[in-house]
Amino acid sequence: MSLRSGWAVSRPVLVFSTVVAVVLIAAFAVVLWLAGVPAAVGLGMGFLAGTRPAIALSPRFAMTLALPTAMAGAVAVALRGEPVAAACFVALCCVMVAPAEIYQQGLLPGLPTAAAVLVAVPGNYTPASTAAWMIAGSLLLVVIAVVAKFPKPQETGTDRVRAWRHAAVMAACVGVVVYVIQLYDVPHGYWIAVTLTVVLRPLPDHTRERARQRIIGTVGGVILALVLASVMPVWGIAVGLAACVLLMIAYAMQDDYVRQVVFLTPAVVLLAPAGGVGVTAVERAVATVAGTLVAGAVALLVERTDPVEDDPSEGDAA
Repeated sequence: MSLRSGWAVSRPVLVFSTVVAVVLIAAFAVVLWLAGVPAAVGLGMGFLAGTRPAIALSPRFAMTLALPTAMAGAVAVALRGEPVAAACFVALCCVMVAPAEIYQQGLLPGLPTAAAVLVAVPGNYTPASTAAWMIAGSLLLVVIAVVAKFPKPQETGTDRVRAWRHAAVMAACVGVVVYVIQLYDVPHGYWIAVTLTVVLRPLPDHTRERARQRIIGTVGGVILALVLASVMPVWGIAVGLAACVLLMIAYAMQDDYVRQVVFLTPAVVLLAPAGGVGVTAVERAVATVAGTLVAGAVALLVERTDPVEDDPSEGDAA
């Protein structure tokens, strides 16, 4: 595939991504302006946890699922500053992915990620407000999915052994990382935990591929963020952020994970400039590389001790 064709976005995807980006950015900006950063973060975590259910499930089931994910967000906020309890809860959220994975592949990938963020991200948060904004974010995605008339993916679940093993391995790894970064107050260390929740996959070879893609995408995104911050005025950075969100959605729709991460990274880095864009970019890059290296090592260990044979009939047993 040529470079040009690789970066190309089809016209229907571009149009739809533009509409969705405008709606999500407008909602985020209004909430940020009227209610502040913690509310906007809660809304964003609702987007994160609610995207897959809104696309994969019926509106009724997706809205029902928004409540327990918001409750998990509230508990995560309540456990901030408690390293052992926070680590145990994030690990529990990882374990909860297993039954969802058995039902349908990738149904709740955002839950552990949201929990890992909310127990550690800097700011003043309250459980009730965070839960309310998470529900609002999830419901907005359901509305978008209904209006857009997304075709529901006909995906089967992961076999039970792999699903539970994946959840247990992720729970152990992420739980330990959350405990360490909370205990030693590692700056932006929660990105290591976030990377693990994203990169670790039920199949070891998928983990290795996702780790490689994550590193490439993050490095590219960090460079893009630094360029935007260096050469663009404030209004130009705002336009660049909007374009990044649009392209992130477009490449996500085209299942292009590398380019999705390339345009996700500037949005995260440029919206979190407390220590300066350069410092934030470097910390994110280091945390991502650390998380992907841990995920790769775990994948190698799991692969070498894998008792599960690649038998097509396994999926039927689920």
